[in-house]
Amino acid sequence: MHEIVTLQFGNQSNYLGTHFWNAQESYFTYSGEEESPVDHDIHFRTGVGADGSDTFTPRTVIYDLKDNFGTLRQTNALYESEQEANPAGLWQGNPIIQQQPAIPPHDYQLHLESGLPAPSISPSSIRFWSDYNRLFYHPRSLVQLHIPTSHLQISETQLSPFDRWDVGEDLFKSEDQEHDLLDRDLRPFIEECDQMQGLQVITGADDAWAGFASKYVERIRDEFGRKSVWVWGLEESRNVSREKRLSQLINSARSFQTLASQASLYIPVSNTPSRQAPSYLSLNTSSMWQTSALQTAAIESTTLPSRLKVTSNRSRTTLDDIENIFTTEAKRNILQLGFRAADPDELDNHGVNGNGRHPHDSRMTNGITDYDDSPREPEMLGIDLFRTTPSNSGRNSRSHTFARVNLIRGSFALDRDVEEMESDRRAHPQGQQAIIQQYSSPLLLSLPSSYPPIFEFSSHRSKDEVAVHASLSSSSDVAGRIRSLADIVRRSVGMEEREGLRADLLTMAEEYVNGWEEGSSEDDE
Repeated sequence: MHEIVTLQFGNQSNYLGTHFWNAQESYFTYSGEEESPVDHDIHFRTGVGADGSDTFTPRTVIYDLKDNFGTLRQTNALYESEQEANPAGLWQGNPIIQQQPAIPPHDYQLHLESGLPAPSISPSSIRFWSDYNRLFYHPRSLVQLHIPTSHLQISETQLSPFDRWDVGEDLFKSEDQEHDLLDRDLRPFIEECDQMQGLQVITGADDAWAGFASKYVERIRDEFGRKSVWVWGLEESRNVSREKRLSQLINSARSFQTLASQASLYIPVSNTPSRQAPSYLSLNTSSMWQTSALQTAAIESTTLPSRLKVTSNRSRTTLDDIENIFTTEAKRNILQLGFRAADPDELDNHGVNGNGRHPHDSRMTNGITDYDDSPREPEMLGIDLFRTTPSNSGRNSRSHTFARVNLIRGSFALDRDVEEMESDRRAHPQGQQAIIQQYSSPLLLSLPSSYPPIFEFSSHRSKDEVAVHASLSSSSDVAGRIRSLADIVRRSVGMEEREGLRADLLTMAEEYVNGWEEGSSEDDE
């Protein structure tokens, strides 16, 4: 079935993951409805509930600190708790019960449980990512962790324990030593797959969860070899203290060094646009509910080809197929993520989709590849989620795209069709070829009632679904970001770690130059 198993590490990733799974749930269709083009078996597993009924739950393992789960518990309407019902029987003394005050459920959850129409959600009302969750999870999907006691002592620094990379590493080591995390948590999900195409890892990239993820992905590589592993590294850009900001940058540098070297693809994802946002975007940057929804729109769209059904018009596309576009000719596996959204009604009334077909032609365009020799660069999309540095804050004549994958949901008219790209190739036979691969689908991005109103379009339809043009790309701009991090490491990291980390980063940066940056050096930033 070419399943994908998802790992979610930390509060940032679980805000995003909740939006992702809510979107997947919204693509389910029922009797009398048009069949969904999404193959739900890719991301969902069948099981048997406590009452013997069939269940369908996400193929995911969710790690977070216990206090971040809110009202979400392992026991739910589908499953009884798999934990021992009478732990007091394991010892001779009388149990001492310490009970915390119950967390009141969010109004959104009360309406879901009662079968009532979903109420509107305000950003200030969201306390936990579980407040807007719409699914049931298997009990094994929910893993509650605690900060190691050795890191709980009072510190003179303003940083919390979970701002630090070493806390994440120590948490993984202590948990793995006691339980063997892969055997306990991940292996049961992998072993029930018929033909797993890969894993996607969603993790904070600038806090302790990055350290946790680096050790986890290292174990995955040891256990499962060359299986596709995509890592989405979430980066925070809210105003924080200078000390915390420096800590975040150093953690990001370590993530580039470790996660990018272990993952098939590493995609850093800022929680706010790195350049001026388009006018249709209304984003409360202090609300993780909203910023994670923005990230989800891009991530859910770029991975869509990997979970679509095979039809007479569409062959199967896997994570491996997409990553090969970027890594076949060079080790350029650090990618930029961007997208633009549009009112689907406005697109249907103006223009055609990216392949010259009428908007209502529902056939899937699968993997049109072009080797583009043109000196013109692919158009930048309106919402850029790749963190900029002073050296790459704007496109310039030295920036070059090596490879790009476009995913079109809706009736976008692209800048150039395949025939024009072919003309470019004939006109520039000796140029450096940029690989551009395009997928398109009529399936729009679903906006369930749990999704915040961050896109402001005029039609009523756009409240429920929007068109999206998303892209993953590998360009020389990545070198600027890596070099900037290397310079921060040079100035701010202790001698013991500094030289090795900086050298690894500068070596990575060279993969994204290839003659396209003239006169640059690692100290340009």
